[in-house]
Amino acid sequence: MTRARIILLASILAVAAAALLLPATRDELAWRWAQSQDEAPNYMNYFTEWPKGRHVIEARNRYAQRQWAATKRALIRQAYQQAAHTNTAPGADAAYRREQRLRREVFFWKQAAIANTPESYKDYLDQYPRGKFVAQARAQLQSLSHPDDGAQAATNAPPQ
Repeated sequence: MTRARIILLASILAVAAAALLLPATRDELAWRWAQSQDEAPNYMNYFTEWPKGRHVIEARNRYAQRQWAATKRALIRQAYQQAAHTNTAPGADAAYRREQRLRREVFFWKQAAIANTPESYKDYLDQYPRGKFVAQARAQLQSLSHPDDGAQAATNAPPQ
């Protein structure tokens, strides 16, 4: 064989090898790109462009994981938005605030009754001067302030 033929044959083999290896290289480059971006559309691009690629199964799995994560975030965001827009009827917020104030007052009253001290009833009266339990608080305060009225103190037991 002549030297020219050997060079020609080597060149043909090099081009053939490059042609055979080029798709694998492009496949790997596409996979590396998808991995570096780590987003669902990139994985989808990989397995649509390379349906017989080396990383198709992993690309499909990662695509499904990223899609589920995005869906979950969207559902959470939607739930927060719905929760923020509930009770949009006029007066619903006012009714809610009224109920919250009443619950706080009842809690404060129960704490004062459990403590059953003049200071606790004074605190209740200071906090809620027009509250639901003002009459009971004043009666308890008076009975605790004047312990010499034994009969009256016995009849005014702390409310439960």
